Amino acid sequence: MDITRLIKPLSAFAAACFLLGLIAIIADRPVNAVSDTEILLPDFARQIDAAHALEIVHGRGMSGAVTLSFKRTPEGWVMHERDDYPARQELVNETLLALGSLETNAARTAQPKWHRALGLVPPEEFGKAIRFRVRGADGALLADVMLGKEEASEAAAVQQIKQLGTVERNFYVRRADSTQTWLARGRLPRNAQIAAWLDPAFPSLPAEGLVAVSSGAAKNGGDAPTVLLRRQSDGSWNTPGATRWLEAFARLQPEDVSPDTVINFDTASMLSLRYDNGVTLVLENVGAATALWTRAHASVSADLHDGADKAQARAAADALNQRFAGWALRLPASAAAQLLVTAADFDG
Repeated sequence: MDITRLIKPLSAFAAACFLLGLIAIIADRPVNAVSDTEILLPDFARQIDAAHALEIVHGRGMSGAVTLSFKRTPEGWVMHERDDYPARQELVNETLLALGSLETNAARTAQPKWHRALGLVPPEEFGKAIRFRVRGADGALLADVMLGKEEASEAAAVQQIKQLGTVERNFYVRRADSTQTWLARGRLPRNAQIAAWLDPAFPSLPAEGLVAVSSGAAKNGGDAPTVLLRRQSDGSWNTPGATRWLEAFARLQPEDVSPDTVINFDTASMLSLRYDNGVTLVLENVGAATALWTRAHASVSADLHDGADKAQARAAADALNQRFAGWALRLPASAAAQLLVTAADFDG
């Protein structure tokens, strides 16, 4: 057989197979795919440090919207909706970083009629988008973007989390100045709960310095203080329930805050914590059926002699008072087990 006579047909067949394969590959690509991921907000990504205000508006459709807004002060981020109470610093900062690192995976529709299906109608138009706005010190708008539904599961998208974590998700986004929508990848919070954004700190000093806990401190002629816990010379506590109480006390976090002038503390129960550096921290506590309110004041023992020790104690007390003075912290009713206690609560 003359092999040369087969070369042309075989070459034609190979070329046809190559062409069909190329067509199949091209046809298999999504219509709106982009070749490489791109940063959604490149200008903002270059000037994150210029951010001085962050506003997050959670659209609730016909039910209105929930707004969370923060501003930068010399002491850190504070929350406008709570009279400039300190915010959870790492969460605000991570939110800004997450905005700056949003990556677009694929273009989606640019037709406004489909925005509602993707959860990208702005809250101002009774939509359910989450709108993120960032402004600079001069009020200039640095970023304005809307977060819509997740690609995989809307049920998972609305889960309430208290921090960002490390998991990246796919969701729909669009810039407020454009009708173009994108499937993006990144990590942004969907939590509209106040507690998630407040500074979780609760008034206290390091537990290793605690030497005594008392209740019933005199207020308006009340009963004399009763010692509940006392650290013994070997470092142990005088009651078996001390460790359990100390561990639970260390986990206390406010779920809301208010100026203390709004809460009536006239009938408050008092809990005093005395530390080995001479600082005494007094917590005034008033309880209700569903919540407990507390406020704090620190002082220095008059028995301390003037010198370095007293100066350090005064600095520690001043720091506590500067941070918590004027504020009432709301805790769940379950916090009564740590703040409204008697000697009987430490038995066993």
